[in-house]
Amino acid sequence: MKISLFLPHVGVFGGVRRFIELGNAWIRTGHDVTLFHPAGTPPEWLPFGGRVEPLERAGVTDSDLAWCADPHTFDRFLAHRAGRRVYYVVIERDPALPRVLERNDVALAANSTPLRAAVARRAGRAVLDGIGGIDVARFRPDPARRSAAPLRVLINGRRSREKKGTDLVLRALLGLGRRTPAFETVLFDSLDAHNRQDPRDGARLPANARFVINPSQDQLVALYQSADLFVAAERKAGWCNTALEAMACGTAVVCTSSGTRDFARHGETAWVVPVRHPLWFRHAIGRVLADSERRERLGRAGRTEAERWTWDRLGSKLLAQLGAAPAELVPPGRAAAEGPGAAR
Repeated sequence: MKISLFLPHVGVFGGVRRFIELGNAWIRTGHDVTLFHPAGTPPEWLPFGGRVEPLERAGVTDSDLAWCADPHTFDRFLAHRAGRRVYYVVIERDPALPRVLERNDVALAANSTPLRAAVARRAGRAVLDGIGGIDVARFRPDPARRSAAPLRVLINGRRSREKKGTDLVLRALLGLGRRTPAFETVLFDSLDAHNRQDPRDGARLPANARFVINPSQDQLVALYQSADLFVAAERKAGWCNTALEAMACGTAVVCTSSGTRDFARHGETAWVVPVRHPLWFRHAIGRVLADSERRERLGRAGRTEAERWTWDRLGSKLLAQLGAAPAELVPPGRAAAEGPGAAR
């Protein structure tokens, strides 16, 4: 099939990774994939095997299947001539969703079980299972990278008050004192035109803490592999990429249930904190850092769990739900003109 992907940019963001990785998975199975975004430049941080075109080119090409996941490219996505169109919901409170629900020619997909259920309730129609996503060949364990001491706690350093919870985790770490073995804290983030806020500004760091800014993909993998514990305090997440990446690298994870419910099971594959508060995180982090056997057990189980959620499996699952045969090309707007509610 000819598959088109619509993105607002190709910067270092989880939603961007999802489309690049899915595109590569579909290319590996023989499909022809084109990625459209405003600049039309290839991603520099992650290899993409398909074509990359400026967004303006989408109006003069066609495809069998088109995918979009953001409001910024939604109009171009609708104007693109495609046999099928799918809007992929990857965040809670997606600002484009009200417009998507008015379109009977746009199918829906979601990237986690809770988000899929919430979108289905709101839409009153089926939502494709778009749950999953990890490269277990790239994100893999390497115990030799871990030092005996000090222990290493790894955190996504993007300081979004509402969603990421980085400052919440830092407050939890500041209160640990001498209750645990000695540890260092490493935070990572990427700064570019699409994320200009420097996370180091105003960060209250515990002792022995540092930031790694703009790590390459190989450096990011090495950080996960060298960590004894990864902590995620996300809120209103669709799919927590970083938690599953850490698990794939055999690193123990402490997390909320936001974005992790499909793969993080408390006491089995991760330590799931029931209340998003520094005191609860302080307790969980302290317990896991103090117990090497628990860390190793969670790390082994996390790696096994991650292997269930590969991009190749997700790509095959999504296409299977849509059917193998391309649909007849539908001119933009035809189904919308037939009136709302026909497909609900």
